[in-house]
Amino acid sequence: MLVVQLMLNGLLIGALWALLGLGKNIILGTLRFVNFAHANFALLGMYIVYFGWAAWHVEPYFLLPLAMIGLGILGLIMDRPLVRPLVARGGRAQMLATLALLLIIQNAATLFFGPGSKSVITPLNTSGIQLGPALFVTYSLLITSILSLVVFALTWFVINRTRFGLQVRATAQNREAAVYNGIDIASVYGRAFAGSLVLAGAVGALFAVSTPVSPTAASSLLILMFVVSILGGLGSIFGSLLGGFAVGILQGLAALLLPPQLENAVVYVVFLLVILLRPQGIMGNVAMVREGPF
Repeated sequence: MLVVQLMLNGLLIGALWALLGLGKNIILGTLRFVNFAHANFALLGMYIVYFGWAAWHVEPYFLLPLAMIGLGILGLIMDRPLVRPLVARGGRAQMLATLALLLIIQNAATLFFGPGSKSVITPLNTSGIQLGPALFVTYSLLITSILSLVVFALTWFVINRTRFGLQVRATAQNREAAVYNGIDIASVYGRAFAGSLVLAGAVGALFAVSTPVSPTAASSLLILMFVVSILGGLGSIFGSLLGGFAVGILQGLAALLLPPQLENAVVYVVFLLVILLRPQGIMGNVAMVREGPF
C-alpha cells in the first residue's frame, strides 16, 4: 500500500509539474523564446501568496488569482523594454539575459525579504481524505492538483479556441508566413511571454502552500521545468501533461527506494536517457528539435 500511496501522491503533484512545464513549453517549445528565469517568476508568485496570507489571513488558495494577475501584468510591462529586443537578438541573447534576470530576482528577494524561509500555515496541509486503510490524501495536495488541472485546461482553451491562440500557433509554425498574413509577431511574443508568467504565478502560488518560501525556493523548479517540457515534448500541450505526471510518479517511486536528497536523481537519469534516445520527447516534433531556439 505504501507504493500505491507514493504513486498517488506523485500523480497528484504531477499536475502542478505539468503546469510548470506548460508555461515553459509555450514560450520555449512553441515560440522558441529561451527564458531561464521562468522558475524565479514562480518565486515571485510564492511571495505574493505569502505576504497576502500574512496580511489578510485568508486561505492561500484564494490568492491564486492575485498571483496570476500580478505576474501577467509584470509580463506585459516587460514586453517592450525586454522581450521584443530579445526576440530580435535570438536565442543566445535570450539565454544570457534571462540567466541574468534569474540572478537579479533571486538576489532582490534576498535583499528585500531576507534570506530566511517563511511558511504559509493552513490546516489543509494536515487534514485530508482517508481513501482506505492505508491511503490518505491531504486537502492541500488534492486542491493543488485540481486547480493545476483547471488552469491547464483554461490554457489549452486559449491556445486552441481563441484568436490569440491561432496567432501563437501560426507564429510557431512559420514566422515569415505569419508576418505576411498581418500578424504582429512581436506583440504575439510579448503576450505569450505575459501568459507564461501568468502560469508561473499560478505554479508559485500553489507551490507556496506546501513549500517554505525563500529566495532559493524556486531552485528545484528550475531543472524540473526543463525536464517536464522536454520529456513531454517541445511544442506539445498534452506532452506537458504527460511529462508532469511522469515526473511526479518517478518522484513517488524514488521516494520508496532512495533518501529524500536523491529523489530527483531518478528523474534526471530518465531525462538524460530521453535526451539520448528520443530527444523530441513523448509527444514532441523531431523537426522542432532540429531547428532549436538558437
